[in-house]
Amino acid sequence: MKLANITMKLTITAGLFLGPIIAASADPVVFNVNMSVQTALGNFNVGNGDTVLVGGNWDGWATTNIMAVTANTNVYSITKNLAAQSGTNYTDYKFIINPGGNSTGNALIWEVPASIPNGGDRYFQVPAGGTNLPVVYFSDASNAPSYQVWITFQVDMGPAITQGKFTIGQNYVDAFGSWNNWLQTGGLLLANVSGTSNYVGRLTATDLTLGSVFQYKYAINGYGGTWEGNVGTNGTANRTFTLTSTNEVLPLNLWNNITNVNLSYAVTFQVNMLVEYLMGLFDPSSDYLYVNGDWDWTGLEGLLTQTATPYVYTGTVAIALSPGTVVDYKYDLNGGVTWENDGVGPGGAKNHQFTLVGNTNLPGDYFNNYVDLGPINISVSGAQTALSWASGTNAPNHIRLQNSTNLLSGWVDVSNTQGQSAVTNNFGPGPQFFRLIGP
Repeated sequence: MKLANITMKLTITAGLFLGPIIAASADPVVFNVNMSVQTALGNFNVGNGDTVLVGGNWDGWATTNIMAVTANTNVYSITKNLAAQSGTNYTDYKFIINPGGNSTGNALIWEVPASIPNGGDRYFQVPAGGTNLPVVYFSDASNAPSYQVWITFQVDMGPAITQGKFTIGQNYVDAFGSWNNWLQTGGLLLANVSGTSNYVGRLTATDLTLGSVFQYKYAINGYGGTWEGNVGTNGTANRTFTLTSTNEVLPLNLWNNITNVNLSYAVTFQVNMLVEYLMGLFDPSSDYLYVNGDWDWTGLEGLLTQTATPYVYTGTVAIALSPGTVVDYKYDLNGGVTWENDGVGPGGAKNHQFTLVGNTNLPGDYFNNYVDLGPINISVSGAQTALSWASGTNAPNHIRLQNSTNLLSGWVDVSNTQGQSAVTNNFGPGPQFFRLIGP
């Protein structure tokens, strides 16, 4: 929804017009909305002067289109002359309650249609000759629940904008919460307040348990985007509100609770690349290693350098997030070309994680959590023993197989296994032990 005042000036110049004058079509469209449920809930009170409007993209979402009651005292209607549409052109619209008939800005109550994903705009294509749109219920609420209240969320994205993590018009922000079990498709899309870095959205709460404490937090670019960290009271994970029987406007939150975008903490990362090298997936002479995370996922900020310990890389990143924030991160090769696999985080989470407590040196990681070369699969057929290992399937690997009759000593290379992933051999009688090793 976009609010704008547009002034058009037509200049008439004397002259000779050769050919017919073609007038743009003006096709009557009748908008209809049933307000009975909102009246029953106390959200719409004609006696208090409340009016209902329709706003749409045909006039820049003006909030001056007042609807009139029909013969059915619950149904309101208005006719607008709109140009016929075809192809990919559509008309977007929503119904609006104007409390007292004289409210403006955020005091207006825009519907959140249940039939539209994330409560977005209704839409249709204007046919030639116009149309009488079907009667719909405000917010598609057709049955009066025991109660209904609105919870207004608001967040200032200024810190994320300053840090270059959010751009108005390119990125978007949702509120997710426990009212619908953090449903992936149930985020509440917030709208930018024109001329500010603030975003506002209204949740319609119906038949949830009054007095319950609900958790919530904000995310950039949806469920799979960038979430806030630990933004609750005393470093708890989530923000909270208590549901009451009255409409509530939650406090204006700062994204990630960041009050000073210039304050940052030095966090040192360390990762061991030995297994990746042995598998032939990393070449220290030509590959570059980076760490990326919630502070910057571009793949270019956290360049790591090799330490005195072979195949161990380290680097320090300045992270401007609030203490207590749970920070997601991953390692990648060559500036985002090859990322770690998903599932490297705690409990199989997508990303590595740590809680920001200030300047810190994190414990060492292994790229992709590969701490060894994996198991050796063994099968015996007569005098022949077949062995295979998954880590050797990449052709330029540096892995070889060794065997011994004693776990503590006597290890020797098995011939022709350097760079291979399988071997079949008669290793003779007695106990035999095998291991994978690199240079």
